[in-house]
Amino acid sequence: MNKLEKFNYFRGGILKTSKIIFFIALIILSSCSKHKILITAHRGSSGEAPENTMSAYLLAIDMGSHYAELDVQETSDDVLILYHDTTYNRTAGVSANVWDLSYESIREFDVGSWKNEAYRGEPIPLLIDIIDSVNGRMLLNVEIKMNGHQDGLTEHVVQVLEDKDFIDQCIVTSFDFDAIDKVKKINPKIIVGYVFSKTPNNIDVFSADVDLLSVKNIIVTPEFVHKAHESGKEVHVWGKVDDKEEMIRLRNLKVDNIITNHPDRWFEFLNQ
Repeated sequence: MNKLEKFNYFRGGILKTSKIIFFIALIILSSCSKHKILITAHRGSSGEAPENTMSAYLLAIDMGSHYAELDVQETSDDVLILYHDTTYNRTAGVSANVWDLSYESIREFDVGSWKNEAYRGEPIPLLIDIIDSVNGRMLLNVEIKMNGHQDGLTEHVVQVLEDKDFIDQCIVTSFDFDAIDKVKKINPKIIVGYVFSKTPNNIDVFSADVDLLSVKNIIVTPEFVHKAHESGKEVHVWGKVDDKEEMIRLRNLKVDNIITNHPDRWFEFLNQ
């Protein structure tokens, strides 16, 4: 074999090896790209706008959020509102329990200026108003906030979702397992999720009749994600999820949904 033949022989080998490496890399990238992480705006885009307000949900839409999470409670006269805490003190500056006041008495509450003066006068929204505003533009994660003083809250939420023909555009979640169990029994078509920050001892979350597990980031491990997916359940993650190292970890674990105060940060990260 002369020098030219040797050169062509080795060049051919290198090209073949390069092609193999390229196709292996392509296969790896293709397999990685098949898994898509969806983004949920936590209480709307609450990093920028006041939580659980119309402004926060409209901003979530503008940022391209797939879902927005919201907290549903009832007033004393059984009106479904969006509010997280058990009292109005933190965001409205009113020391009163949610279940003690009627809707008429809270209509003028300002739940925006605590976040930023630009949002002064932002009212507490109704669930039906948020549904009407996001309909067809963004899905909702409707979290039922059980506070021990609201009889019929679960049934009321399901009724509104059915009346609004919104069943296919939302999931219903709660820290209260009995609440989501009741939702599933009332309407099996509704996708439900169990929310928890510590794995409960009295419930096998992997065999439970729920469609997804909404969990705090600190308990999300490769084993947890594997068990959940093996059980046919999605893994939605909340908590301190916006730190760069944690973003990388959760992406590599291939969780299904990130519940974040900053949807824009996650979209930028995932699109890198």
